[in-house]
This record gives sequence, C-alpha cells and structure tokens, in this order.
Amino acid sequence: MVPTLAELDIIAAALQSMLYGAALLMFILTMYILLRDRRRRRLNRTMIGASFALISLATAELGVNIQWIRNGFITLGPNHVDGIEGYFADVSEPAYIVKGALYNVQTLILDAVVIYRAYVVWQKWFVIWIPGVLWCGLLTSIVGLNYAFATSPRNTDNVFAASTGAWITAVYALTLATNVSATGLLAYRIWRVSRRAAEFVPSNRLSVILHVVLESGTIYSMITIAALITFLAGSPVVYLLLDLISPIISIVFNMIIVRVGLSSSRTALPALGIESVGVTSDLEFAATNPGRPPTIVRTTRDNGVELKSMTVDLGDCGDTDGTSIIDTKHGTLGTSSSESNPHKSRVSL
Repeated sequence: MVPTLAELDIIAAALQSMLYGAALLMFILTMYILLRDRRRRRLNRTMIGASFALISLATAELGVNIQWIRNGFITLGPNHVDGIEGYFADVSEPAYIVKGALYNVQTLILDAVVIYRAYVVWQKWFVIWIPGVLWCGLLTSIVGLNYAFATSPRNTDNVFAASTGAWITAVYALTLATNVSATGLLAYRIWRVSRRAAEFVPSNRLSVILHVVLESGTIYSMITIAALITFLAGSPVVYLLLDLISPIISIVFNMIIVRVGLSSSRTALPALGIESVGVTSDLEFAATNPGRPPTIVRTTRDNGVELKSMTVDLGDCGDTDGTSIIDTKHGTLGTSSSESNPHKSRVSL
C-alpha cells in the first residue's frame, strides 16, 4: 500500500531533520578544518563560501518544509478545495515552489563546485567543456521549471503533468550527467597521477582522496537516480526523495573535506585547498618540462630545519603543460606557476 502524500510528508520531515543534523555536524567539522591555523595558511574562500551557502539553503528548506506541513494540517490544508491531500499535491502553493527553488540552487552550487575541482586538477578548460555545457543546460532547465511552477493555475495537483514533467525530468537527468561527468574527470586525474607517483614513492594519500571523491559522487548519483526513476514511474515517493536530497547535497559536499582532513590531520590540509605559508612539502612530484630528469631541491620550514624535495618528471603521463603537482606525503594534487614560486596551489577538495 502506497502512503498518502500527507503521510509521506510527515515521514520526509522526520528523515530530513535527521539528515540535516548530520549535515550540520559535517558543516561544523568542515569549518573547523578550513579555518584552523588561519595565520599560517591561506583560506580557500571558494570552499568556505560554497559550504556555508549549501548549509544555509538546507536550513531554509527545512524551515519551509516545516511550515509546509503546518499549513497542510492546520491552517490551509483543511480549507483547500481538495482537502489536506489536495493541498500537499498542489504544485502552485508558494511553499512548494520555494522548496523546489531552494533545492535547485543547491544542485547548481554542488555541480559547479565539482566542475571547479575538476578544472583545478586538470588546469585545462577544454577538459571540462562537457560538464560545463551540461551545467548550462541544467541552469536553463531550472529556470524553465521554476517558471512553469510559478505560472501554474491555482489548485494544480499534478506534478507529473506535461507542463512540469518534462522540465523535472530534464533537471534530474542533467544534474546526474553533470555530476557524473565532472566526478569522473576528477577521479580519473587523481587515479592516473597517483599511479604514476607510486612508481617513485609508495603512498596512499591520493588513494584516500580518490576513494572519498568516488564515494561522495556515488551517494549523490544514487539518490538522484532514485528520484528520476520514481518520478518517471509516477510514484508519489518522489516527494519524499526531494526533501531528502537537500541535506544530502550538503553532506556529500563536506564529506571530502572532513574525511580527508580528519584522517590525515594537518598534513592533509594542502589537499583541501589551503596553501601553507612558509612551509614547503617534504616530497613533491611535479609535472615539469618533458625530458627533465628528477632533481633534488633543498627547502626549509619556518623552524629553519632543512628538508629535501624531489621533483619528478611526469611528462609521460600526457601532461605537457607543466602545471600538475602531486605531493604524496600530504595527499596533494594541484598546480604550480611557471615562475619560481615555493608556494604552490593545491587542489580544492
């Protein structure tokens, strides 16, 4: 027996609240990792801003959902033309439209960040043009969907109607394609350089990052696939999944930073997009000009202790732009400037 929409909304609110608690905890841990040692490290404002935006949107959606349930059972639902069940099915209700818009903005932010991460590790615009085009298509579909909702006649109780169904299908399909393609590019890059670096120095730092990237991408992809399938099947369960996706987006975004940051403590911070000031990694693998042999470079820490760094040519990996950097001790993958700069940028995971 399929639950009614009223029952599904109650279940969704309970599950969403629990997931929101997990998302809030992940956000706090993320801020702790990204903001500690601010005097010694450069903050990644992009990741901080994205994390704050996602948890704010998740908080707003939870509040709107609570108000939505209150209206449905107490204030507006009993007076609706089709009763309480009709209220929860009415896609023209302002609360329903706001819920959908908040979820859409979260989707755009998450997919944009994944594309940004893929660009940081590749440093080539043409590599990300496919997920970039898909993201633009997603943006267009979201605008069309919200316009369709906003212009729906009063008491429109069929979210599966042709006027909105095509837009919803496009949004789910495009966000799935965008996330899978960008995550695939990111994971492949990390895997390829990690395998090449392992020939010189054994390390599992990048493998840890790779696993976390794949896990977070899989979680988001699976919930999106489930929502798409239930919507195409015309199941009201899609209402439940829509409420659950909001905190899940915040969770999967922060998961990479939290898991890598806590598992490796301070040594993993460069891999999270925070550059060290006055500290050079002990061992760095850099994609220098093709044909250049490994070189030993002497570097110093703030305490004056002299360390040695080894720069290894990874040109045979197909990287001829001389921009990619692997730090196997710190699990770092990033870029270096063509100038002689000891402070190299790191991957924003």
